[in-house]
Parts: sequence; C-alpha cells; structure tokens
Amino acid sequence: MMGIILGFYLKLPMENLLPWESLVLIVFIFSYLRSGKLFFQDILFGISCFMMFILIGIFSTSIHLPQNRPNHYLNLFVEAAPEQNQLLIAEVTEKLKPGLYQEKYILKAKNYNAQPAEGKVLLNVSKDPENRQYEIGDNLALPAEFIQINAPLNPHQFNYRNYMENLGVLRQINSSSNQIVQLRSDNFGLKALAGKLRAKIVFELQQFNFKPEELAIIQALLLGQRQDISPEIYNNYAAAGVIHILAVSGLHVGIILLLLNWVLKPVERLPKGKFIKTLLLLVLLWGFAILAGLSPSVVRAVSMFSFFAIGIQFNRRSSALNTLFISLLFLLLINPDFIFQVGFQLSYAAVLSIVLIQPYLFGLFTPKLKAVKYLWGIFTVTIAAQIGVLPLSLFYFHQFPGLFFISNLVILPFLGIILGLGILVMLLALTGLLPSILASLYGGMISSLNNFVAYVASKEEFIFQNIYFSVLLCVSFYLVILAIIFLFRNANIKNLSFFLLTLICVEAVLIYEKTSGEFEETVVFHKSRNTVIGVKKGQNLVLYHNLDTIASAQTFIRDYGTNLNIRTLEENRLKNVFQLSEKLVLLIDNSGVYDIPGFKPDLIILTNSPKVNLDRIIEKLNPEMIIADGSNYPSYILNWKATGLNKKIPFHATGEKGAFIIDASGYK
Repeated sequence: MMGIILGFYLKLPMENLLPWESLVLIVFIFSYLRSGKLFFQDILFGISCFMMFILIGIFSTSIHLPQNRPNHYLNLFVEAAPEQNQLLIAEVTEKLKPGLYQEKYILKAKNYNAQPAEGKVLLNVSKDPENRQYEIGDNLALPAEFIQINAPLNPHQFNYRNYMENLGVLRQINSSSNQIVQLRSDNFGLKALAGKLRAKIVFELQQFNFKPEELAIIQALLLGQRQDISPEIYNNYAAAGVIHILAVSGLHVGIILLLLNWVLKPVERLPKGKFIKTLLLLVLLWGFAILAGLSPSVVRAVSMFSFFAIGIQFNRRSSALNTLFISLLFLLLINPDFIFQVGFQLSYAAVLSIVLIQPYLFGLFTPKLKAVKYLWGIFTVTIAAQIGVLPLSLFYFHQFPGLFFISNLVILPFLGIILGLGILVMLLALTGLLPSILASLYGGMISSLNNFVAYVASKEEFIFQNIYFSVLLCVSFYLVILAIIFLFRNANIKNLSFFLLTLICVEAVLIYEKTSGEFEETVVFHKSRNTVIGVKKGQNLVLYHNLDTIASAQTFIRDYGTNLNIRTLEENRLKNVFQLSEKLVLLIDNSGVYDIPGFKPDLIILTNSPKVNLDRIIEKLNPEMIIADGSNYPSYILNWKATGLNKKIPFHATGEKGAFIIDASGYK
C-alpha cells in the first residue's frame, strides 16, 4: 500500500524503475537464502522484504500510469495534429446515472485514428427526443475531442474530476447522438453478455405490477443498477444508515456465500465433495458478479469472499485476517487505483473491523435463547462494522445516522430472505415461470422495506450532519481503535501506554486543527445568476449575497463551512464598497455606478452584467485586478477578458477559473 501511494506521487518511468526492482529482488533472494542458515535471525531479511513489497507497489502503479502505456489515448492524442479529424472507436463498459440534460457512459478505447488504443473515457451524450441510449458492449465511433473533466469551481466542493481519475477515467467527450455512429458489434464479452441478461431480466420484471420504486430497489439489490433510484429514496436510505444495502458489495456477497454454503451442504457427502462444493461456490459467486455487471465493488467483494470460501471448505488454519490481506494484495496488484476509491476503503475497513472487534463484542453477553443469540450476533456485527467505517464516513460524508443500529438490526436479519427470494424471482421471471402472487409478495416486501427506511429517516433529530472531520482526525481515531483492540487482546502496560499515547495524539490534532483554522480569507464564490462573497475570520463566516433564499442552505456554502469548521455564520445583503483582507473592493452591478470621488479600489468585482465601458473604468481607477462572477452573461465576460488582456490588467472569471480567493499569501 505504501508502494502504491508512492508510485502515484512519484510517477516514475518504467526504465528508471527496473534496475532498482532487479537490485532489491537480488538482495531479497540473498537474504532469504541466508536466513535459512541463521539460528538467530537478524534485521536484513525483514528490511529486504519490506523494500521489495514497496517496490512491487511502485512497479504495479507504474505499469498502470498512462505515460508508461504507449497506446493510451492521451499519448496518441498529443501526437495528433490539432487540425486533424480525430476518430475514436470505443466500447461502452458502464452506464452511469444520467444527469438532467445528458446520458453518461464510461467507454474503453479500442482504436484511435486507425491505431490500437486503450484507456477509459467519460462520454456525455445530450438527451434527444428519441431517448436513444447505448447498452454495455456497444461499439461506438465518434469524434475524439478529449477535454478535462470538470473540476469544482468553489473551494471544498466534491471533486468529480478526482473521483473519475480514481476510476481510471482521465478525460471526457461531450457529444450528441447525431455525431455518434453505433457500429455493428460482434462483442460476446462477459460484460456485454451480462448487460444483455440484465436488460432481459428487467424487461421480464416490468411485465408484472411492480411499482417504479420497487423495481428500482430490486435492480439495486440484485443487479447492482442504481440509476433508477429517485433522490428521495436514496436520501432516505442514507439518512437511515443503510445506504450500503443499495450497493452490491461485501454484505450481499457474504450473505449469498452463506446461503450457497447451506444449500450446497449435501454435496460434501459425494466423493471429493468438498472440492466440488468449493468449485460450485466459486462458479456461482462469480456468476453473480457477472450478472451484477462486474462493477469494481462487486469484483472486490467476490474476490475477497472467494478466498474466504476456499479457506472455509478446506478448513485452513490461516486466520480470517490473513485471508483478508491476501485478497487485498491480490486486488491491489490487479488494479492499484482501488486504494483511492472510497468504496474499497469502506469495504475493507468494515470487514477488518468485524474480524478484529466483533468476537470481543459478542463475548460480552452470552444469551441462552437461539433467537436472542442470533439477534445479538447481528447487533455486534453491525456495531463492529460501524466502528470500522465511522472515521472514514465522517471524513468523506461529514454525517452520522444516529439510528443506524436500529435500522440495521431490523433489516439485516431479513436481508438474506430478501436476497434469496429476489434471486428466485429473477430466475423464474427469466424463464417465464414467475407466479403473479409471488411477484406481488416480493413487491410488498420491498415496499415494506422502503416504508420502514422512510420512517427511520423522518426522525431528523437523530441525523447529525455537517460534522467537521479532517484527514488527521481520521488517522488519529483509527490509531485509537487499534489501541483499544490491542487492549482487548492483551491488557498489559505496553498496550495501555499505547492507548494513552493515541489519546494524546487525538488531543494534539484537535489543538493543531483549532490553531491552524484561525486564518482569514475572502472568497468570491461562483454561483450562476447570483453574487455570493464570503469573509472568513477564524471560525466565523460573514456572507454578502443577493440570493432569494438563505445562503447557508446552498450546498457549496455548507461544504465550505463544514470543511473549515465554521461555527458561526452571518448573512448580509450586498453592498458596493468593501474592505476585504486589507484590500479596497468596488462592486459594480447593473446600476453601472463606479465613479465615487476620492475612492481608488484595489479590486473591481463585476456582477449582474453591468453595461459599462471597461476601458474607461480601467483608465480612471487603474485596479490591480478585475473579477467577474457567475451572475454575468458569458458574452460580456468574453469582452471584458479581451479588454483586460489588452490593458494588461489581470482578469479572473469565476466560471472559468473557479472562486476568487484573497488570503495572506495574495490572490488565488
């Protein structure tokens, strides 16, 4: 893991890496052979082993870097002349949740300007009246106008560009249906066949009287397709703390493994029954992964539980912890990008926490009744998993559903029935043998699930949102959890000292976060059709705006306030003259007033498309910089930008460069 992280930051060429890899491998082999002859081991073998695995991580990362892959479309695109017509032939590998005006797909490049090509690209297709859509496995020919994926325009917003880069998608193409030619496809790959099978299942299920929200949840639970879930239902599941059941991942695969293990129990009585059973388990697990579209979360989960399935059947003495880390090593060697994906981090944090913490929690109480013991097991698994993912959840999502243990305690005992019956419903629908009464029964179960989740989510007083939690706090809290595990395993002075040291570490981080957050800055935010200016002083934020609603309700303001630990927020109406961070600022709105006797501003902010002569303003006021926010017409901004360039005055358009920030270091 350290090697992978270093590899992504160093971005070493392969030719620079190979000599070091060879040298460390030779040292490792030498130290391994030498260690066999030593009665008392020394540190050489440990150091060489450590260095070898770091270099394996760097090497694995370097192989996947675009600059080390000559056929990556980015390298081919650089070589092509700008005026040349550039054609990309690519295969649809994934359908994403559509936007308001665009359908979204992930493509795998196959050919670029008659050259073999590789790499993933995001395709945004404008919605047309015919509602034309493409399916997984379709081959498309389209103009290759690669552009950067949009970065956030305001500070501390969700960075969609980074998110897509962690998925290996480095560029996007904006197109329309009339620019795309769908090629005749003879693709019989696993993803294409799985896509056709999923489409067939959904079509057959639509013939029954499932409500739209029921069908959307069925597709999410069993097929890994969440595109049709409404924002309201999605937010309900998130608020209730059960959003994880809508993503086919470790929880689903683990339950399916337990169901299959129980169903296939009689196979063990056959000659070589354990081997046959293990083989069947692996085939069925990977069959489910193919059906669910081989998404990264499904592949990760099935890979992880494949190792567990093998270990269970052959009664290996190796611990669940070893099995977990073997699967981790296997997945990261195949795709080192996984390490930066939130789903990957949450999955392994949850399973690792269950393996390490749940046995101790379960041992705190020994119920005599079997039903109570089962519920206690579910409860302790839920608590252990939540402990494991809590720091990451707070860091990434800044919220905590207080009733998560109640919703999980109610839902998880029945999730196996929901999944098992759902698979049966799908198979019967696919073969045309699904009875209407069974479809109605299953639809009722899904509706009951949705209603219960909505009821829990309605208790808003138990949903804690906008929680400040930095990466340093995340790491320090994981150290505390690790120290507590050590204390449970062996309550001695050494582990107690480590625990107390982690508490000191948390306190030190809290003090550091408080002192480092006392800086001052002024932000001209980007907001379409409006002007919003924020002045931060320590943990206080003063907003000046012309919004029709409360500014603190805006997502970009909430994100800014949460990530900078803002405690108090004040809102005021806009004014034309400011002193921001020791700079005099003049705001020129659609009134066009700028001639104030004796006032020479350092900065000029243009808002609401004022009809002014910028040449005359610059000659009269001679500002250091001109800023145009999102409330201005694009045509006006283009003219102002040209004027600023001509007059050699720096010009900053928030719609192009993002929010304008003034702090102690200057302008950003």
